[in-house]
Amino acid sequence: MFSQKKKAYYSKILGFKNIDDFENFAKRYLKYLENQTLSKNQIMNGFFILVEIQKESLKNKSLINFENIKNQHIKKYANTILELKKNGSGSLSIVNYLYTNHRVKVSRGTIEKFYKQNGLK
Repeated sequence: MFSQKKKAYYSKILGFKNIDDFENFAKRYLKYLENQTLSKNQIMNGFFILVEIQKESLKNKSLINFENIKNQHIKKYANTILELKKNGSGSLSIVNYLYTNHRVKVSRGTIEKFYKQNGLK
C-alpha cells in the first residue's frame, strides 16, 4: 500500500510513535470503510479510531525509553527483555536466552545499561 518512507512520514504527521501504529490504523479504517459509502460520519469515525490507537500506543510504549538505545537487537527484543526481567531473570540468563532462542549476541553490560535507562535497577 505505502512505502516504508511514506509510512514513517504519515506516522509522524498523525502523531504515532512507530510505523506499526499507522499500519494498525490504516487496516482498521480500511476495514471500516469497505462496505459503506463515504460520508461525514465515516470520516469522523476515522478520527475516533485514530485517537483510540494513539491512546493505546501511549499506554504500551511509554514503558520503554528508546531514545539512547543504539543496539538494534535491544530495540527489537525490548519487550522480551523486560518480561524476562520481571520474571526474575538476571542479565546473564537474558543474554543466554536471546542467543539460544533468537541467535542474537548482546553483552551483559548492554542489558544492564538498558535496565538503567528504563529505571529498572
